[in-house]
Amino acid sequence: MAFEVKGTIGDHYNEAGGASSPLGEPISEELDAAKGGKYQEFAGGVIYFNLATGTKTVYGAIRQAWEAEGGAGGRLGYPTSDELGIDGGKISHFENGSISYSIADDAVTVNAN
Repeated sequence: MAFEVKGTIGDHYNEAGGASSPLGEPISEELDAAKGGKYQEFAGGVIYFNLATGTKTVYGAIRQAWEAEGGAGGRLGYPTSDELGIDGGKISHFENGSISYSIADDAVTVNAN
């Protein structure tokens, strides 16, 4: 089944490279999220939208840790950055903290404000 990607989520998806990006093909329609936001699932990640934080992508181990913390409705809130490269890993910033991933240790660290 093919899912449409539209609006601000669609714009973000296309800017990331669409189906040829690490996100891959959409695997859900656009769905409602906490606090009036929206999200859409893709084979390789998820894109979230909220008026206060904009449209951001969350992937892999950082996504798993964020969802374990309750995702957008949890203590960290919505993502405020896409995943960024840092020395030895990746980091994503959220409304109330950040999650970093160490490639060498294959481990995540959750930092709540």
